[in-house]
Formats: sequence, C-alpha cells, structure tokens
Amino acid sequence: MKGEENRSGFRFTWAMVLIIATVILLTVFFAYYFGLVKKNCDTEECFQEELQKCGMSTYSKVHNYNYYTYTIKGASKGECRLNIKLAKMAAGTSPDKIELFEGKDMECRIPMTEVEGATTEQINTILKYCTGPLKEAMYEQIIEKLYTIVVGNLGEIIGSIEDTLNKGP
Repeated sequence: MKGEENRSGFRFTWAMVLIIATVILLTVFFAYYFGLVKKNCDTEECFQEELQKCGMSTYSKVHNYNYYTYTIKGASKGECRLNIKLAKMAAGTSPDKIELFEGKDMECRIPMTEVEGATTEQINTILKYCTGPLKEAMYEQIIEKLYTIVVGNLGEIIGSIEDTLNKGP
C-alpha cells in the first residue's frame, strides 16, 4: 500500500504528505523568525506587554498630533530591536519641518535590561540606543534651536564678556 493512484495518474504517498507538511512548517517558522508575521497592537498596554518580552509586534500611535509607527523586530544578541517611524506630521506643520521629519525612521537596539523601563512616552530614555535619519533630524532640530537662542542673546553675551574684561583681575 505504497500509494494509491487516482484517475489523473497522480500517485498519493505518505512521504509526499510529510514533505509538504515540512515545507509548510518551515515556511511558517521562517516567516515568524524574519518578522513577516507580527502581532498588531491596538492599545498602548498591548504594545508595552510585547515590548517587555520583545515580541514581534507593530503599534501605531498619535503623539502631539504626529502619527508614529513602532515595530518590534525581536531580540538579537541580548538586545531588543525596535524601529520607530514618524509616518505623518501634524496638520499645519511648516513645510521645512515636514521635509526634515516626515517619513523618517530610526532603528533602536535596546539592551534587554533597559527594555523594562522603555515606553513610547519616554523616547528620550532609549534615544541613545538608536540610529537613523529620524534621530539625525531630531539632533538637527535641537542644534537649530540652540543656534537661534545663542544668536538671539549674542548682544547680552558680548556685553557680559566686556563687563568682565573691563573689571580686570
């Protein structure tokens, strides 16, 4: 009873069933392992639970009227891999800021010991573990603001230096 032949001439064997089942299982395993299958979280609590265990998941959130997408890509070498993307800027945002930020993302490799305290609200705590265009845009914005403050107060700063120099030792 090696195989039964049907009318079309196809021969059915248990070895063929085993091979097909193995291929299906391997496909599912690799899809999960490489992040093709992710849990889609609808709430902050769901995402926080997945982040604590570094389970592959996706979460979209509006923060300060900006639309962010968070994707946990799983653990690797003692780190949790997280992608943060600023998908859409708030309505009314200036075009130069939209160009600087919108569509940019950053990859974060957070040590598993730090994952417990990480939240989407406290992005600054994990920013040191991130790289990418979104982080660069954030730093560019910070430098621009500092430059504006320094230039705006340059007169006061020079006056203070002159007063100090005129007083002498």
